[in-house]
Amino acid sequence: MADDLETEDGSWILALEGALDEQCSLHDLRLICRSKSIPDSMRGQVWHRLLGSSTGSTNGLERFNEIFDLTNQSKLREDCNILVKKLDNEEEDKVSILSDLESLVTHYCKTHHVNYEPNSGWLSILTPLVCLKLPKNELYSYFNAILDSYIPRQCHFNGVAMHLFRLLLLYHEPELCSFLDSHKIAPNLYTQNWFLSLFAASSDLPAVLALWDYYFIRGDPFLIFFLSLVLVINAKDEIMAHKGEKEKILETIAELPQQMEAGDIHDFCSLAVLYSAQTPFSYKRDYHQALFGEETSEKTTDLLVLSQALCLPVSVQELLVSCHLLSPPTKADAETRALRFFLVDCRPAEQYNAGHLPTAFHLDSNLMLTEPQAFNVAVQALLSSQKQSIAAQSAAGGEHLVFFGSGREAEDQYVHMVVAFFLQRHVQFVGLVQGGFHAVHQALVAAQMESGIAATSTFVEPVGLVDHNPSLCLVCSSNKSDATSTAAGKSNASGTPLYAVGSSSSNKTDFFGRMRSKSAVVKDKFLDYIVNPISVGDNETTPKSKSKDHPSTAGKSKGTGKLYRNIAPVFSIDDDQDGDDPSFEGSSEREADAPNQELVAISSWLKRPDVINSFRCHEVKESGHAFPSYLLITSTHLYALREIEDRPGFARISVNRSLSSIMKITSKKRHPEFITFKYGNMKGEETIIVDLDRFVVPQAGDAVKLVKLQLFNNSPTNANS
Repeated sequence: MADDLETEDGSWILALEGALDEQCSLHDLRLICRSKSIPDSMRGQVWHRLLGSSTGSTNGLERFNEIFDLTNQSKLREDCNILVKKLDNEEEDKVSILSDLESLVTHYCKTHHVNYEPNSGWLSILTPLVCLKLPKNELYSYFNAILDSYIPRQCHFNGVAMHLFRLLLLYHEPELCSFLDSHKIAPNLYTQNWFLSLFAASSDLPAVLALWDYYFIRGDPFLIFFLSLVLVINAKDEIMAHKGEKEKILETIAELPQQMEAGDIHDFCSLAVLYSAQTPFSYKRDYHQALFGEETSEKTTDLLVLSQALCLPVSVQELLVSCHLLSPPTKADAETRALRFFLVDCRPAEQYNAGHLPTAFHLDSNLMLTEPQAFNVAVQALLSSQKQSIAAQSAAGGEHLVFFGSGREAEDQYVHMVVAFFLQRHVQFVGLVQGGFHAVHQALVAAQMESGIAATSTFVEPVGLVDHNPSLCLVCSSNKSDATSTAAGKSNASGTPLYAVGSSSSNKTDFFGRMRSKSAVVKDKFLDYIVNPISVGDNETTPKSKSKDHPSTAGKSKGTGKLYRNIAPVFSIDDDQDGDDPSFEGSSEREADAPNQELVAISSWLKRPDVINSFRCHEVKESGHAFPSYLLITSTHLYALREIEDRPGFARISVNRSLSSIMKITSKKRHPEFITFKYGNMKGEETIIVDLDRFVVPQAGDAVKLVKLQLFNNSPTNANS
């Protein structure tokens, strides 16, 4: 490779010599050595500088009391003797090395209050260091620095390090992770030696020296996770070829580091860095302390969170920084290239409509149980939308799927089912936001408070949300309840009696109870909310004025009802599956007729003068198949242009309907983007449905509103006025 020592250009070595003589900064030293294999004669000096921040320990080897009384002292002496016999040193040197090794390991155990364990990896770490022929005190400093800064704790079964590695494997290669899980092969069975020795126990010495050069120059303790990840993922086919053979799988994985040579290290490490860059970085901030910091009582909590994690957690802070709704907290974070997330908001429709992130795709998790067919259609629409947004390089585009729910445990169980649905299908890059929408909402409010913009306000608007309506937002309601309870508690403390002020939890219960009991009454208001989404400035509209413009259809039979201004009540919100209408007499399933439908150029149809507006959508068939399409609305007709996959820019006219034939437009309460146009005729006051078309339209409210407007304009009463 161009940067190797063997290249004709050795100017970087002269620069390195000068930098070491001048005691340059670590930053400059890393720039000089980046992607280089350090010469043997200079490796000790370079490592001393790179590890120097940890080598000034007050418990250096010079303080050793020369008392060898560890519980496993004899085993330690035996293992040191085995190591020394493998070295190429002269026999007289081996005696001195044996004494030094036993002394420094004994001193380390005593100063850190731990026992020596044969499988700790310590002697494997000492092997490359001994080859540097360092003085005894310096050897101990290097050893101590590596253990403290680069060897993760809890590499045992059910340890934090192993849970994190599995989640990283699940994030990047879910199929392989599932395969290993099915064979009950936990990460500690194959990565423990790698983690505890930084591959020194499994690879040849020249490869280890080159690897450690790269490792210390980069200075990222989490690199071991991605080096291990690269090894396993690159051997995926070989591993999965041994299905049902657990011992053979473990043997195959164990042999992987043995194949590494010094010349492979640059590419190996570069690939690991690439995987690291393609991973949400929340885990580094969340688990650095547990893995590489001081021992704390928080490790039990860290273990619990990771052991129960369904997929890789993504912090709210990282999510909002990627959406440009928060500034990076540190300079290092600002210099880190943020991943582009495709956000999936899995809350119920009424919560989503009360406020959501601007680029979030709505996928109601409740549909998975209540309406599986609609859920499958929505998933297809999600994946298609993700693909299109990536191709268009839109702000909403990103390969990394990040799901979030409301933040309430009971509701988020359905969100976990949705995430599991994607993982079971081996979808890569699946993450879950910690704390859900509640945490998102509170983080935006906190940012406003910290900025001082709303420091004196009793209500803080979470700037960054779209269509946020505080009166419908459950988080705002909860915050108000908490604030009321706090204020009431203060009043009570000063002697003021409390009147009808309940606790936060009781207010929440009352809130959900009111929602259920009034569902029939607010049906028309909710209909109006879907068709005409309420903005923050629309709160002045009174219920009375709304009901005047949109008369309630509550209490009317499904197939009958008085006409309003001679127009049938075309819009309704159904609880049942579309197509279950008892008066339905036909079917619009024409999938087989697609080749016979008229072929048109999409651009020319979109520019037609009679087209009032067009909407990107998916046409949905009863089989559950969804076809990328355009929904076109003229003053008299409704068209759907179904895109042709192998002919970009062309489509077939799959739907050609007269607006006058529309009898009903139904939408799901929990999935308002899924709309159905039902066609038929009137017999007296009875509606006869003879056909239907289904679509998933992201702008369903605008589309339905436009259709209703054309129906009103074409009505006999309006035409004669």
